[in-house]
Parts: sequence; C-alpha cells; structure tokens
Amino acid sequence: MLAIFALGAVLRVPTFARPLLSDDEAIYGVTADAMARGDLLYRDVVDHKPPAIYEVYRAAFALFGRYDTQGAHALVVLAVLLTAAFLFAIARVREGAKRRDGEGLAAAALFLIFSTTWHDYDALAANCELFLLAPQAAAAWWLLRNLRAPARGARGGAVHLGIGALIGISALFKYQGVTFLAASIGMLAWWTIVVQGRAPWPWAVGRALCQLAGALAPPALTLAWYAHAGNAAAAIDWFRFNFSYVGAGLTGTAAIARGLRRTLLIGGVALVPYALGIAAAIGAAAAMARVVRRRARRVPARDGDGREADVDDRAPPAPVVLGVLWLASAVVALAAGGRFFGHYFHLVLAPLCLLAAAPFVRLWNAGWSRRAPLVALCALPALFFFALATFARPLAAALDEREPPTAEVAARIAALTAADDRIFVWGNTPQLYLLARRPMGARFSSCNFVTGESPGTPTESGQWSADANQSPARWQMLFADLERRRPALFVDAAAADWNGYGKYPLARYPRLRAYVDVHYRPVEVRAGVVLYRRLERTK
Repeated sequence: MLAIFALGAVLRVPTFARPLLSDDEAIYGVTADAMARGDLLYRDVVDHKPPAIYEVYRAAFALFGRYDTQGAHALVVLAVLLTAAFLFAIARVREGAKRRDGEGLAAAALFLIFSTTWHDYDALAANCELFLLAPQAAAAWWLLRNLRAPARGARGGAVHLGIGALIGISALFKYQGVTFLAASIGMLAWWTIVVQGRAPWPWAVGRALCQLAGALAPPALTLAWYAHAGNAAAAIDWFRFNFSYVGAGLTGTAAIARGLRRTLLIGGVALVPYALGIAAAIGAAAAMARVVRRRARRVPARDGDGREADVDDRAPPAPVVLGVLWLASAVVALAAGGRFFGHYFHLVLAPLCLLAAAPFVRLWNAGWSRRAPLVALCALPALFFFALATFARPLAAALDEREPPTAEVAARIAALTAADDRIFVWGNTPQLYLLARRPMGARFSSCNFVTGESPGTPTESGQWSADANQSPARWQMLFADLERRRPALFVDAAAADWNGYGKYPLARYPRLRAYVDVHYRPVEVRAGVVLYRRLERTK
C-alpha cells in the first residue's frame, strides 16, 4: 500500500515542473489574489465557478506566497491521494465476505496511475474535478459503512446529513458535483429493496431527505455569508449565468460525436480502467436489473445454493452497485454542456477504477500470461505522459497547440509597472496577470465574458458567432471597472492573435477602441502584443 501511494505521489512530481499548467489555474489564481486584496467574489471579481476552488487557491497563496501556484499543486496532490485512500477503503470490503485488500489496492493504484495519463494541463493541473472527488469518495465510503452497520435514531440522521454535506462541498467545487446525490439516494433505494429484503420506506425516505438537506447546507451557508458581506445578489446572477454557459455548448449529434471521440482517445490511453470498468458496469447493471425484476414479481431471494434467503447472493456486492450508480451520475456531470474537456474525465475515472478493481485482481492472479500485459498497459501510458511533462516538453508542445510567449511579455509588463499597478489584458490570457504578479484592472480575468466566446464551442474557431452571447450589462461592468480602477497598462493580446483572439481586435468594438485612444498611448510591442500606458492627465 505504501509503495502504491508513493508511486502516485511520484507520478505527480511533474505537477511542480512549471508555475502554471493551464488557463484555468491562471483564472483561479488571479481570482483568489483579488479576493485576498479585499474584492468580493462575483461582485468585484468574477468567474462563474462555485467558490471553493478560489478559496483553495487563496489558502495556498496564504501558505506558500502570493502568486505561487505550487501551493495549489501541493493541495491537489493531497486531494488525489485522499481520493485513492477512500477508493481503497470502499473496495476492500464486501458485504458478507472477508476483506479484499487486493481489490482495494487495485482501485487505488488504477486511480493514482491513470489520473496522470493525459496532457499535464488536464491531468496534473489543480482543477475543480480532482478536488471534488475527495469529498465524493468520502461520502461513498461513509454511506457504505453506515449501510452495513446503520446508526439508529438521531445519530443515523446526523450521519446522512454529514454524507449530504460532503456532496454539497463537492458541488462547491463544481456544480455538477451535486449529481452524486442521485448515486447516494439510489444506493439507499437499492439497499431498501434488495439487501433489506423488505421495504422500510419511511427509513429510506427519511435518510434521503437528510442527505438532501445536508447537500443544501454548504451552499446555503455560503449564500448567507455572502448576504452578510454584500455579494449575494451578484452570486445568484452569476450562478444563473451557468445555465446559459451550459446552453451555449454542443448538443445533439455534435455533442455525441465529440464525447465519443474524446472517450476513445482518453479511454484508449487508460484502457485498463476503462475496459475493465465499463465491462464490470454493464455486467453489474444487468445483474441489478434481474434482481429488481425478481423483486417486482415477488420471487423469493435465493442464496448461492439456490435456497431461499433474506439476501440474494446473486445481487452484485454493495461497492459494485454504488460504483455503477456513481458512474451513471458522473457521466451526466461529464456530458453537461457537451464540451468534454480532458479534465472532465476525472469525474468518471474514480468510479471506473472502483468497478475495475475486482476484474483486475482476477486477471492479476491468473499468472504472468495475464499479469505482464496488465503491467505494460499501466506502465507505458504513465511513463509516456510523465516524460511529456518533464524532459520531453518540446515533444508535448509539438503535439499540442503552440503556447504563446507569456513569460516574456509578463516580464516586460513587470518592468514597466510598479508592484501595485493594475493592468488589463484584452484577450483570453489570464496567465499574464499571474506571471507579471500584477492585480487585474477589471473584474474579468478573461474577456470571454464580454466578447461572448464560449470555451469548447465553435465560437473559438469562428464557426459560430460569439456576438449572440454578448450582454450589454457586462460591457457596462467592464467600462465601469476601467474608469474606476484605471489600469496603468492596457495589454492588447488580441493584436498577437493569442489563443485565437485575433478575431476580436479592438477595432471590432468602437467604444473600446475609442476609450483606449483617449486614455492610453502605445509604448511598445512585445511578441506581437501591444502595450499601452495610461496617460497621466487622465488620472
């Protein structure tokens, strides 16, 4: 066990190889920095994610230093190890059977290995998905533990309130985390119908309501705090924005095609958990359906010898049932919005590893004729992506889109400004704020909020018009911020066509072009990026 967890930590050492691994990390970092300066989330600084991820980054900055994302990297490694520990605990015990330590080790090892087998900006970055899996896995373990030895009375209700609270915490990292509530309540229903051998529905309904109340508690407390601070209305407005964000994504056959393509790519690399996990899920779901049909026809439960029994031995073990329900809820979370970014697939990886554990152990115990291919299919992807994230970075850059020279431009921004001078970046390059170590000149870290470009949709390529997603209110927010904060530098990254922003030149927005012409003058061009300094007379 120690060796497996040490391996998991070693595979994540490349997390610390670069100060920033993704655009998302930059967004979370600059938002957290603004919050540390006293800005209120959703009112003074805006992103549309739930608040927990920004609080994690703010805590990391407090511990490791402002703008230092390595603190967040350390915390995400801890979250991954914690998730693996709970997967180990879930898989190692089966109802009515002796401990299955091999299955627990397999579940933990598969997760630790294959959560790294993709590009570093998706697999290793300190993203929401890896953080939310830890409370979800904790909720799954606590639920199974309590079902096997139910707490009675008020204590039992408190336990399920706690399970729900963990689900609510996962939703504070990413709204889709609440889908796990369907898995936990579904597990209660399964336990009531199949395992109990009778239908104590008042007990099950009461426990389900406790979980629902627990899941609502963290967001309710957060909103109450915001009401006290003065940003509750803004939080609700930007929560509503998420519905339009999801609605702007791909739908229908286009979404299905993208989902299948990404699943084949990521699942092809992580073939062991995907192949074994999906096969186990299909077999378990079929067995669950047969048990439910027998219950519906009031056919008595039978044990393995065919004798009538209270519990049907032909029913899948409780961890497997929970794995199926968890996987189904995670697929819904993954598919929402039709974007299918690589880091979204962490959501399904955890239940897939849980389901794949038993067949993996059976193959492992079948001898070296089966064990050797398993070792190869696990080791080769891990080593390949470890190399891409370390000494083979030039190859990684060739395989992916070319990264703009953000460090060069950020160094020049830092040289032209004082430490507390604000800057504003026109484009979708929030890395400049973090690398230059300068606060934002507006509430938006990305100009997508005003241009209407929506990540993961054809608006990025220009196939769809982004103008339909624009909001006059957001433009008003931008101009109000520019006038109030008066950033010392206006950085036009669109002029260099960074991250596809060449289609959004300043000339496309006459009011913004006129504002820059009146209040700023160009001082230099660096790597195609135009740097404008604010005129002294406009202060």
